[in-house]
Amino acid sequence: MNPRPRIVTAVALALIGATALWLTHLRTAVHLGKPGVRIGLLPVFDEKGELARTNSVAIPTLVRGYRARVEPITRLELDYLPPDTTYARRWYESDDGKFHSAASVVLMGTDRTSIHRPEYCLTGQGWNIVRQRTTSIPIDRPEPHGLPVRRFDMQFQGILNGQPVIRSGVYVFWFVADGQQTASHVDRQLWLIRDLLLHQTLQRWAYVSFFSDCAIGEEDATFDRISKLVAATVPEFQLVASHTP
Repeated sequence: MNPRPRIVTAVALALIGATALWLTHLRTAVHLGKPGVRIGLLPVFDEKGELARTNSVAIPTLVRGYRARVEPITRLELDYLPPDTTYARRWYESDDGKFHSAASVVLMGTDRTSIHRPEYCLTGQGWNIVRQRTTSIPIDRPEPHGLPVRRFDMQFQGILNGQPVIRSGVYVFWFVADGQQTASHVDRQLWLIRDLLLHQTLQRWAYVSFFSDCAIGEEDATFDRISKLVAATVPEFQLVASHTP
């Protein structure tokens, strides 16, 4: 009788058992990393005004040159994302009334599914991405550095108040964790896996975004204004990422 199938089966079972033991050890050894954003005792409400969270990411509401308000988190988001997800959402409008932007932060807890590819949510809301690129926004506080961001230029076609509407939009986003920041969703996932395997640390990644709609042809000017808003607000809530490994 050929013993080879038995040997192969035994080796396979041994590998499965070893993997199971290693995964069990990994789960018990893993500790949660520190967030790369500041968290404060700032309540979060849903669209009905009901209390949803007792803390949130400390995006500022007092920014020179802007009026700001705290925006609710929809019950759909609260029910869909893991319960230990931390949120923040702000609406900014310039004092001259010529510019506005929605800022958002989604911070994961112990469940990495809090963060999804940005493309999914945008296209699901009817926006089409017409151009995308990676760039950098200069931040001068507390020390000068470049913030890597991903820029999407988008277009929306639909009906508003019974009339056909075509609008452009600029969406800027990045990801930040303890000592790490990147504009790449793929890099964020790879670094998360690396830190789990090598350091037994589950990094708490935050997904930060700013969005402004604009007229066709005003995309570059809108990005410039978003960049100024980012430079004014980021030092207030984001801990400086010392490197991008």
